[in-house]
Amino acid sequence: MREIDLHVHTNISDGSETPENTVRLAGELGLRAIAVTDHDNVGGIAEAAAAGEKYGVEVVPGLELACGWYGREIHMLGYDIDPDSEELQETVRWIIYDRRKRNEQIAKLISDDGVKIDIDELEASHRGSTIGRPHFALRLVEAGRAKTLQEAFDTLLNPGCKYFIRRNFLTLEEGAETIRSAGGKPVIAHPGQYRLDRAGMEELLERGKKAMVAGLECYYSGYTEEQTALYRSYARRYGLCVTAGSDWHGKNKERINLGSGIDGELCAPYELLEKLREHD
Repeated sequence: MREIDLHVHTNISDGSETPENTVRLAGELGLRAIAVTDHDNVGGIAEAAAAGEKYGVEVVPGLELACGWYGREIHMLGYDIDPDSEELQETVRWIIYDRRKRNEQIAKLISDDGVKIDIDELEASHRGSTIGRPHFALRLVEAGRAKTLQEAFDTLLNPGCKYFIRRNFLTLEEGAETIRSAGGKPVIAHPGQYRLDRAGMEELLERGKKAMVAGLECYYSGYTEEQTALYRSYARRYGLCVTAGSDWHGKNKERINLGSGIDGELCAPYELLEKLREHD
């Protein structure tokens, strides 16, 4: 039964749609609940919650934090957070400050190459949003340096590429504690993206369990039945809740559909959210 989508981005981070339009679409699709999980930003939660009342969709307040892991990024989803939590707000302010410093460096590299980018103008045109690599990718596509956003990432903005500059990250433990401090449940997002071998995945989940991570995103856009079964088995082994999310970004990731993923592989019941909320 397709009832929930617990991984959704709005234009407050790198999605294309406003929080209200996102919730409206969820209502049109018949979804019972969605989680708004913008990157390092809780600025869209109030608008989404108001839209939820309007369109009859439960909005789970959340966010997605990037954590460092042996030179990789591990993403941590937080659910049922208090967006006004002072500890959470302090961490978000630090992340935004660090992001801006990195953005200034990336903008200079691109500008020196002939594609002018002014950070102040970029922030003004995306007021309230978390500026990051997707915004630079869009500018590079507009300037004809890449044909698609994905090509801009693959050839210019990803690790090892000309315009890539690594961020400073929270540790896995800091990410989980930040979410817990705001009353939320931390969940490790899209484990298949990290390309860890068995030993690496076991280490990640063992440390996650010790850090009081509550769940693992086992249902995700593009995952095969075999992948989902594998991650469900890891969740059982480490006492984690199974969660499901599309990682929807609207037009910015056109292959991914809200609530259903890429080829309809996402079909999650409300029961998963209930079990997550019951987890200690």
